[in-house]
Amino acid sequence: MNLKQLEVLKAVMAVGSTVGASAILKISQSAISRHLTALEADIGFELFIRDKGRLIPRPEARALVPEVEELTEVLARVKRKAADLKAGAGSDTLLRVAFPHSMTTTVLPGVLTRFFEDRPRVVVEVLPGPYGAIEQMVQSRSADLGFVRLPTEDQGFDIHPLLRGGTTCVMAKDHPLAEKEVIELKDLSSTDLILLGRQRNARNELEDELRASRVPHRCRVEVHSVEAACACAASGLGIAIVPGLIASFFRSLPIALRPFRPAHASDYGLITLPGMPLSRTAEAFIEIFVDEILAKAAETSRIDAAGIEC
Repeated sequence: MNLKQLEVLKAVMAVGSTVGASAILKISQSAISRHLTALEADIGFELFIRDKGRLIPRPEARALVPEVEELTEVLARVKRKAADLKAGAGSDTLLRVAFPHSMTTTVLPGVLTRFFEDRPRVVVEVLPGPYGAIEQMVQSRSADLGFVRLPTEDQGFDIHPLLRGGTTCVMAKDHPLAEKEVIELKDLSSTDLILLGRQRNARNELEDELRASRVPHRCRVEVHSVEAACACAASGLGIAIVPGLIASFFRSLPIALRPFRPAHASDYGLITLPGMPLSRTAEAFIEIFVDEILAKAAETSRIDAAGIEC
């Protein structure tokens, strides 16, 4: 078994044919077939059913795909690094940072503007994703650092705590509840809600509290980012209950933000891998990001009672 065989397997599984895999890998169709046959001989069983020129993957082939993707990603990183070194690029000219999507469209552009003032030759790759995916990206070294909610699911990180934020209700400015200074559970009776995905603990805790308080409610829209929740609230689709820190980045929308009680505090910070010294480039990026995010948090806490602690 070798890496070329695994690349061929990944390509065939992705496009469903040797012809498509040939186009992706830029090798002949016959070479694709030889690599697949050799791989099956090495592992001792067939991965595909051959039927009139078609390749139908067996369950065993599908089971191998996640492991193969991980290996080929590592190989791709090695190839990229080798290409950088061959071109004379130093080890600190490429920085990969992972952030929630809501931050990549709000805070991060300002951070990058400051960062590039003194480092015009550095390339920054921004990798967006949910917090769990960000942890995986740092763990697999696809990202040098990541912004996450604490505590992390995996304990194998160096953690740099930054701030704590409360929970905020977001609504259209003309919503009747916008007249209140603080929104409580009882205020949500018979109100259309915009909630984050069911896989989030905060969502489950909120619904448990609503049921325990016997507050009739309806989830009208389920979204998977704070940005989407705020946009839906601005359109009058209901009240979004989201982390106050992230919601504060979308004040340009026609929305009102009000603290929610009972509060659900969330801690945030940066994670890196232990035993992996950061480059000076990464350290400079972190310094600028921390400065920007703390300034934003301080501004938010002055404007309203979102409950953000620096």
